[in-house]
Amino acid sequence: MALLKDNEREQLRQLVKACLLEISKLKMDLKKCQIESKNSGKLDTELVNKKNQEIEELKLALEEKDGKISELMGLLNERNNELEELEKIKRHFDALTAKPKKDLTSFQSQVYQLLGMDKCTTQELYEQIRDIGFKELSFDNFSSILRNLERKGYFKAFKENEITFWQKIEN
Repeated sequence: MALLKDNEREQLRQLVKACLLEISKLKMDLKKCQIESKNSGKLDTELVNKKNQEIEELKLALEEKDGKISELMGLLNERNNELEELEKIKRHFDALTAKPKKDLTSFQSQVYQLLGMDKCTTQELYEQIRDIGFKELSFDNFSSILRNLERKGYFKAFKENEITFWQKIEN
């Protein structure tokens, strides 16, 4: 039985040796994994930092583009205002150079053409005409022109709360 015991011991020793060898291999694999994990963490951190930097750069570019868009919108609004003013001038020019309406003097026709369709007081209409450029026209003469236009069917006068309003009649 001594042989058997030596044989068993030998087998046990070989088994222990194999286990130690396997443990040694596993320790080496563990160290490799730990190193890779550290490197991977560094790479992930570097990648995240790089992506964050790219995001910041894109935010700055976006802010720059928004600023440019705001600037262009301002220019567009300026141009639209200028265009509206030019359209207003064109309407006034067309009204001033239009052939006079029948039974109206040239000046009465111009006043009729220049005034808007909104109902307004005499003072408001007078201010409209003065803003257009009739600076020398007196309020009394303007009131007389409105009464003549009413008599000829181009304007209608009516009172509300003792204030006289005028409404243009489309002819």
